[in-house]
Amino acid sequence: MPMLVVYGLPEKGSHEELFHTLKRAVMDVAELKLGENSVSVKMPRDHVPMELGAEIIVMVECLTAKPDRTEEVRDKLASAIVKTIQSYFPDANLIECFIKPFERGQGFASSK
Repeated sequence: MPMLVVYGLPEKGSHEELFHTLKRAVMDVAELKLGENSVSVKMPRDHVPMELGAEIIVMVECLTAKPDRTEEVRDKLASAIVKTIQSYFPDANLIECFIKPFERGQGFASSK
């Protein structure tokens, strides 16, 4: 399952709505064919001296590589994620999204 890891969010306020909106943004990229239970979102707390929320970086991990998940589809996903976060934090200096494809043949296990 793809996992979004969002770094640099401000500590103030609840991010529950953003959590659900990010999941929806990923599912809305129809080419990925992902359901709600197929997307994970993590928002670790950053312990850095700079003001949180000034730079927000998203890493999309574990997106299984498939022939139909082309560069264009991955770019569409990255843009959807950036636009979603930007709608919550319009004053952020920088919002970036990096997508790292995953190959099952390089090691994988699951409890399900």
